[in-house]
Amino acid sequence: MQFILTLTLFGLLFEKTTFCQSSVYQQASYKHKPIVEMTINNKKTWVLLDTGSDITILDIKSRKYLGFSTIQNGSRSVPGLGSSNNRLYRVKNVRLQFGETPLYCPMYAFDLTNVAESIEARTGKRITAIIGTTLMQSYGFVIDMGNNSVVMYHQTNSKNPE
Repeated sequence: MQFILTLTLFGLLFEKTTFCQSSVYQQASYKHKPIVEMTINNKKTWVLLDTGSDITILDIKSRKYLGFSTIQNGSRSVPGLGSSNNRLYRVKNVRLQFGETPLYCPMYAFDLTNVAESIEARTGKRITAIIGTTLMQSYGFVIDMGNNSVVMYHQTNSKNPE
């Protein structure tokens, strides 16, 4: 009888456990806007989590400081950011991290001066990137506006971390 109970408990305990995946959990708090600290090429910086944007954009004026470069023929035009059409340049040589977790997605560069200055005037934090929904969805970001917190739940495969 004890053996059957033990076996049943093990079955319930490990029923939904997948041994080939592990969870990565990161959390951050913010005030006013979902602005969190991330790392770009080993430099800590502030980024805005923007649920109204699909794409991730780095401030082109920060490329020397942050150590990334752009591909001139890898440009793309998109509406928004205060004008009807904006030319964004594809970014290369960039490593974005939230905590210890590297984040991968296509990234573009654009002059974020106006946006960064506006946010800095209200929050005291100067952003150098806008993180779009494509990246946030891929990594399981949850923005809790009621508690002013951001949590990232990400499943990684032990054989292939990304």
